[in-house]
This record gives sequence, structure tokens and C-alpha cells, in this order.
Amino acid sequence: MMTKILEAVSPRDNKGNDPNDFRTDRRFLGRVLETAKQNDLDWTKAFTMSLDEANAIKSPEWVYPNLIIRGHLLAIPAPPNGGKTTILAWVSGEIASNYRVYYVNADISATDAKQAVIAAEAKNYTLLVPDMKAGLSMDNVIQKLVQMNDEGGDYSDIVFIFDTLKKMTDVINKSRAKELYKTLRGLTAKGMTIVLLAHTNKYSDADGKPVYEGTGDLRADVDELIYLIPQKRDDGSMVVSTDPLSSTSKVRGVFRPITFHITPDRDVSLAPEFVDVASQNRIEMQREKDLPVIAAIESALDAGITSQTAILDHCKANHVFGWRVVQSVLKRWATGPDRLWDARKGFEKNRMDYSRVLPQ
Repeated sequence: MMTKILEAVSPRDNKGNDPNDFRTDRRFLGRVLETAKQNDLDWTKAFTMSLDEANAIKSPEWVYPNLIIRGHLLAIPAPPNGGKTTILAWVSGEIASNYRVYYVNADISATDAKQAVIAAEAKNYTLLVPDMKAGLSMDNVIQKLVQMNDEGGDYSDIVFIFDTLKKMTDVINKSRAKELYKTLRGLTAKGMTIVLLAHTNKYSDADGKPVYEGTGDLRADVDELIYLIPQKRDDGSMVVSTDPLSSTSKVRGVFRPITFHITPDRDVSLAPEFVDVASQNRIEMQREKDLPVIAAIESALDAGITSQTAILDHCKANHVFGWRVVQSVLKRWATGPDRLWDARKGFEKNRMDYSRVLPQ
């Protein structure tokens, strides 16, 4: 059994604070013990922040609006070929006039490296390609980061972008990843802004959104985790939107989702308005899933069959789709801006007629 020793000061009143003066006061011991309990938590004062200390903390400062906050550790996962390198290289040039920007690319081919070096030179940020330098690798970069963290200093004018996190550590190995995150956290505590580009799994979730490739520790250890959700267009261009508000993202600040446009020549611009790419992708996924039934319904409409009952009979007889399946697809694609046909009540009771939406 462990004995706990409490330290207390005799309370003072009009008799003074000599314990002998309180020998007839039955409440005296209780007052002493109450003081001792309060003193027992005095250690908590070292961990509290005064109002002056709180006021000395600067409000969040954007390095790049709605994407990068100064002094934060940010992870940006995106699918392969999802535009993350193209966008962050462009962002590096946009912020280079106000910060010392270092883009560490360990996921680049020799062919792309030449153009990347030219772009970095033109935009005034520093490109590091450790795997293309004889005798060097990303491990050497990490060693230098550990050294910077140990030595300390003010790194508030420095932005590091790492492409990709998978080249820095084994994202599946929790212990190894934890050591890296600890070093990066130490650097952000000294003012450095750090961006980690990461991969997502091959397949999206049920909502059509990508899922980070790795353990859940990343989300716990970064300040922000913001997905890039791409949509490729037929002309070779790409629309990429951020998703800071989904349940799988993480933010410490007020973020507004934004959209980037990438031309076929890989020129980047910030779109004037946000495009909900995730919703559009979800609609496309559903359309692809429903495609056989949609084709059966359209064959009925093209044959002049317009009533719901007749369409259901046609699809069951000619395409072996059950009534319930066809009815759900009919209803799903009869409303909204992406509808494929219009629905209207027929002259007969409980009759519903459908007609194809004419192309604009």
C-alpha cells in the first residue's frame, strides 16, 4: 500500500495561521485537507495557457487559400495520374514569391524531370530529385530533416512539398511512419509548412470518393488531410476539386472546396467556381452500373412504348430484367439535371408515361 503525502499551508483568519490557535476548531482539519487537495493539482498550472500567451498566437495564415495553412502539416491524397503533382508544382510557383519553397520529387521519370527543372527555375522554387543524384536518395533528405529538427531554428518562411509520402516511409508500417511524422511535427512546431502528397487506393468508396492508401495514423498525425478528386474530360483536360468537408477528410480551419483546371498541355488554373466532381463521379458510377437497364428502357422508348407498365413488360420479355429493377432505374433517371427521360401522368388512372430527353 502506497502512502500519499499531501503538502498544505495552514489557512489564515483573524486568529492568524498558527495551528495551535485552532486546536479547539473542529473544522480546522477539513480546511487544511481542502487546501492540500488544491495544492495537489498545482502542477497543472505549467500546462495551462494564459490570456496573454493565447493573444500572442497568430491567426491561421494561408500559404495558398483553402489548401495550405502556414506552419501546418498537410496530407493530400489523390489517385494515380489524378493531377496532384501538376497542381502542387503550379502552386509552388504561385507561392514562391512569399516563401522559400522546396519541392522534393522522388516519383518522377527522367523524361519528366527535365521539364520539371525548367519549370522550377522559371517559377523560382527549388526542385529536389534525390533519386536522380548519384549516391543520394530520399533517405538522405529525411536525415537532413531530422538534423534540422534537432538543431532547431525559425523555419516559418519555408515550405516543403514531398512527392510522394510512399517514397519517404512504408505507409503500412505504423512504427516507421510514426517516427517520420514525429520529425515532421517537430519541424512544423518550428514554423515550417509541410505538404505530403499521397496515393489513394485503386477503388473508390461507395460514394465515389477515393480512400487513402495506408494506415489511419496519417489522418491522426496531420493537421489537414484533403483529398483531390479528379475527373478526366474527353478532350484530354482534367478538372480536379478538393474535398475538405467529407467524413474521411480532416481540417483544422475553415476551408472552402476549390477546383483546379488542367489543360491537355498540363497548364493549371484555379477555376472561378467550385465543381462538385465527387457528385459527378458518383452519378457516372451509377449510370455505368445501370447502363444495361438504361439501354433496355431506351429500346422500348425508341419503339414507341411510353407507359411504365408497357416498358416494364418490354424489358422483362426482351431483356430479362425484373419489374422492380426496371422501375427503380426509370425513377432514378427521370429527375434532376442529369435525367435521361421525362415522366408525366397519363390520361388513364395511375398511368405514368415516359419520353426521352432531347439533346440540348
